[in-house]
Amino acid sequence: MNVDDVIAEKIAAARARAEAAKRRRATLNAARQRGLGFRHAAKLRNLATPRDGAADPDDDIVIEVTAEEWHAGARAALARLGLTYAELEGQARRRDFTSAQAQVLWVSIGGTVNTDLLEFQDNPTEENTDGS
Repeated sequence: MNVDDVIAEKIAAARARAEAAKRRRATLNAARQRGLGFRHAAKLRNLATPRDGAADPDDDIVIEVTAEEWHAGARAALARLGLTYAELEGQARRRDFTSAQAQVLWVSIGGTVNTDLLEFQDNPTEENTDGS
């Protein structure tokens, strides 16, 4: 047996191990996906089932806010974090948030805010600075 044959055997064995590992990962991933599917289906069934056999009266509540209320809430949340909308948007673009709260805020308000309304309402008395 020469050196080339030994090397060829080792390469073939390494390929076989890699292929077996790939099949094992695929099998485990398929089982995981089935398990996740069952878990999500069970969760949806549990959410759809009324607690204590009675319908939850709070399920049908829809809270509507005006644009002004939405922007006031966004301004307040930005102020709590000490950020401007542009800074938060920049963090989202870089996917590098300064805090978990900043990321949660972006998920909540990102792309829904009219920056002109935010800036105008930051100082609503801007046009009335002469004291009248």
